[in-house]
Amino acid sequence: MTWDRSSDGDHSADPITSRAADTSLMATVDLIPAPAGDAVTFRLHRSRLWLGMALMLMPVILLVRGTFMVLAATTGLPLDAWDFAEAVMGVLLPTIAGATGVTLGAGRNPGWVRASAAGLEFAATGRKPVFLPWSAVQSVGLRFTGPLTELLVTPTSLNAATVAALPTRAPRVRRRSGAAAFIVDVGLMTPGPSALLAELNQRLAAHR
Repeated sequence: MTWDRSSDGDHSADPITSRAADTSLMATVDLIPAPAGDAVTFRLHRSRLWLGMALMLMPVILLVRGTFMVLAATTGLPLDAWDFAEAVMGVLLPTIAGATGVTLGAGRNPGWVRASAAGLEFAATGRKPVFLPWSAVQSVGLRFTGPLTELLVTPTSLNAATVAALPTRAPRVRRRSGAAAFIVDVGLMTPGPSALLAELNQRLAAHR
């Protein structure tokens, strides 16, 4: 795997200025150092992704179908056993199709996070992997809850990031008040987000 590293420079000149990082200005470098033997990896497995999406979609679809049935009943339309069976199928089939579509859309690149003595590596689903040495990690944190939980990795400078030269989309980046943070979907990763954050904070404190 080859990696792209941005050139040194002032943070204001970072090439990443939107939610999707622009890696076109980054130079190609050799492989980053191999992870140390103490590396801990958190992964988003396809089965958990499918189940998580199904559990998120089913209540929404059920609410929509239920609303239509209530409206039909209040307007005097007759409802028989077939209508209820059709409603059940109308919930299950879209749920299965939607969850399957999201899982297939993730392709061969589900999200992952790896922490080791070498540094912090991570990739959001369908995005290019990023490497940061611990000295370049300013802070880590979580936002949202449940399956929607996201990891925010704030670097000291985007120029310190090394991005893998893979044929996938650029890393997700959030900018607020001039500060940039990488975004990784971790809500369905194993182990969970709380264990992930505890591990990263422990590593970060050890390298201060």
